[in-house]
Amino acid sequence: MNGWTEEGIARAWRALARQEAGEDWRFVHLTKVGGVSIEAGCYFPLAREALIVSFPGSWPVNPARLPEGKGFDVARIEGQVVFAGQTPIALVRRLEGSAEIFAIMVVDILRSLEFAASTENRDVMEAFLERVREWQAFMARTHRPLSPEAQVGLLGELWMLRYLAESSLGAGALDCWQGPLRAAQDFQVRGGAIEVKSTVRVGSFLARINSIEQLDCDRAPIFLCAFRFEESTDGTSLVDLVSVLRDRFAQAGVQRGFEALLMVMGYLDEHAPLYGRTLTLKDAKGFLSNDDMPRLTRAALPAALRSAAYVLDLDALQVPSVGIQDLINAFGVRQHES
Repeated sequence: MNGWTEEGIARAWRALARQEAGEDWRFVHLTKVGGVSIEAGCYFPLAREALIVSFPGSWPVNPARLPEGKGFDVARIEGQVVFAGQTPIALVRRLEGSAEIFAIMVVDILRSLEFAASTENRDVMEAFLERVREWQAFMARTHRPLSPEAQVGLLGELWMLRYLAESSLGAGALDCWQGPLRAAQDFQVRGGAIEVKSTVRVGSFLARINSIEQLDCDRAPIFLCAFRFEESTDGTSLVDLVSVLRDRFAQAGVQRGFEALLMVMGYLDEHAPLYGRTLTLKDAKGFLSNDDMPRLTRAALPAALRSAAYVLDLDALQVPSVGIQDLINAFGVRQHES
């Protein structure tokens, strides 16, 4: 699989942004996924960024089948010789659409196409349209303030992001944060993954596992990280932690990507006055997802059972735990203050 990044896609768009000879489009080939060809493009006269996914063969496209635009348009490209014998579908950023979120969306769709192509009996076109519709739903939703539970969940993910950014990963930790892109786990570090669960509740730490794949997939190692917070007047608020990470990623030149991921998570500055609750980290531990850990695994389930979500009582787990430093070291990452 290619290591797609938002900056890499943005570089391709910048290279295409100069219009020549009154052309409507400029393209550069990115990759092929099975029989599907993928190009970056710019649509003139306003040099709007685009991703073009070209399916083999020529067939009529029912416009009603294509998702409606919210932040970006979805349309078939007509009359371009480069796509002869193919059916090219373009995602084109609208002028009012966020360039940063569009780049994140494009990278996510590229990764989804590669995953679909590697999965037996998975229709790549249907996977493409399904992922586009998911992004359309995100673009269309009303952004209400985060619930108290969602605030704690985001605080936990950002807490882990800070730990990783303070390691030898540096600003590269931002690329590990895959939770906003609906990956199975919150963080994908090298070949492994970290799923973060956070609570401020007193009593049993009940963690909802949202899918079978969250603790059972081909990535290794997989750790379930449990953060228990408690309220404290001298603690850290969600706004405080966002500010710290903004400064860190701004110094590394990747703040725009961080801002886009925050927006995907539903964090908007206009709601910041509601996020003043201050918390301290009371306890942090990691559990290695292996055969000793109670969990659902694909191999142990009937083939007819396609998906499942369940709740783990983390305080009742009778398996060893590790501290955050050992958890991070397990990925071959050195922990240090940068």
